[in-house]
Amino acid sequence: MFRATEIGSEETLPALAELAQVDYEANGRDLEWSGWRGERTKLKRPHRSSLPNYGFAPPPIRMEYRYPRAVFFVLATKFFEAFAANGIRTVLALYLRDDLNFTESFSTVVLHIFNFFGQFCPIIGAILADSYMGNVRTISGFCFLYAFGWLLITLTSLPATAISMVLLVSVALLFLAVGNGSIRACITSLGALQFKMPEQSVHLAEYFSFYYIVYYFGIFLSKIVPPMVRANTQCFDKTECYPAVFGTLGSAFLMAWVIFLIGKYFYKSEKLAADNILFKFFGCIKTALVKKWRRRKSTKRFNYWLHNAVGPYDEDFVNDVSRVLRISKLFVPLPFYFALLAQQDSSWTFQATQMNTTVLGVTIQPDQAKAVGPIFLFMLIPLWQYVTAPLLRRYFNWELQPLHSVTVGGICSAGAFFCAGAVQEQIAISPLQTVNIAWQLPQFFLLMLGELLLSIPGLQFAFTQAPTSMKSVVTAAWFLNNAFGNLIVVVVTELGILSSQMAEYFFYAVVMLVCIILFSLLAYDYTLQERKGGLYVRGLDNDIEERDLPSTSRSGSI
Repeated sequence: MFRATEIGSEETLPALAELAQVDYEANGRDLEWSGWRGERTKLKRPHRSSLPNYGFAPPPIRMEYRYPRAVFFVLATKFFEAFAANGIRTVLALYLRDDLNFTESFSTVVLHIFNFFGQFCPIIGAILADSYMGNVRTISGFCFLYAFGWLLITLTSLPATAISMVLLVSVALLFLAVGNGSIRACITSLGALQFKMPEQSVHLAEYFSFYYIVYYFGIFLSKIVPPMVRANTQCFDKTECYPAVFGTLGSAFLMAWVIFLIGKYFYKSEKLAADNILFKFFGCIKTALVKKWRRRKSTKRFNYWLHNAVGPYDEDFVNDVSRVLRISKLFVPLPFYFALLAQQDSSWTFQATQMNTTVLGVTIQPDQAKAVGPIFLFMLIPLWQYVTAPLLRRYFNWELQPLHSVTVGGICSAGAFFCAGAVQEQIAISPLQTVNIAWQLPQFFLLMLGELLLSIPGLQFAFTQAPTSMKSVVTAAWFLNNAFGNLIVVVVTELGILSSQMAEYFFYAVVMLVCIILFSLLAYDYTLQERKGGLYVRGLDNDIEERDLPSTSRSGSI
């Protein structure tokens, strides 16, 4: 079963759907239906599903367990929560700059620090849910903090607030980020726990696919509705009413909370993990380093430093940790990609305010322009999966391998910022708001193509290649990449060493190319898990002549 620490990010869902299908192939087909009569009340006859299969065709089975009712509450909860959480990101940069009169650079820093906590806290929430509180209690607890954040952010938009605005905004956004981040993985995991495995592996795969659609549909609406509410309401002698925006988003969160509470009557009881794999993972590394230091003068030393942990930790676990470290090494250049991806809500939004936002006679809000991102993604995923990739396989007998895909995706993301720089240059030499916002379409298209080819396959590759016991560690590493990507934006903005926004865009593009070259070099010697064999573990009582680790091949890994 997929726990919160294994799921973590919504980007893992396509990989989880694939794993659920594999689990059915491995276990479901050979399931012995002994004593099925006692379970008959829980079963129903199979039906033909009209759901998208996301790359696999679920095999027919003779009998199915009823689809858990609790899952519908989980999906509805996620939709409203995703709308609220991403809605605040949509309007936050312009709210800080235009309504609270903060500088553009300060607004950028605040937004990305907010994003940092939103990406870091899922690890904390997942650990609490898996080992200490369970998903339901963790979600319930953090929802109170989440709700208080909505109350505070609404207060910041009201006139005549006696408290320091910087302090109030900071506390409000901190509560929102911690609340949202800490329940993200828990909501997904709660739905997954409702299925009986392996009998409902196919249903579980469908659930992950549905969850992915619901999540991104919530994101899409969050980029359309809040700016529309702001632009079409007036309050407190202002032409734009942010209290109405935060009231709308807070109401969406309240709806998610109510639906979640009603669903408590249907959720299954949870069994907490005996130990937390993340703590055990880092404990193994710590033990290996300490013992290596103590044996630094000994003539009997391990060929591989991590094998110093064998003893306190069993050999298989140490080898699993070693494998995860090899996978995680590929993540080192990727935080810069997330620094690019996160700027849709900051610098790209500020760029849109300098442009003519009338398209085909329809005037849109500057922060609505980024709604084309989810639209492009929804178009590109089926186009790639059902048209482009099959044609490449059929006519050229060629398939884009995962690590190749990450490389191409990184190049596309860099191209997006070259386009953004070119648009900014055109804005600089033109009268204000004469360059049409349609010129942002190429950069959004390239960035979403980059997400399709880098973010989704990259995480799927790492998730599926990681040992079964270590998937939560890989997810945590991915979240940390995303979080540190936002910190990169904060550092670059605060240093202020670049002369203009155009120079900043070109800087990000060039550094992204350097990072993707570094990734290619790291991936060059990486081999897929199909290679038989593993890391050798040599005990201290073995011969002095040590056995080398098996060398990696230079096969088509990228």
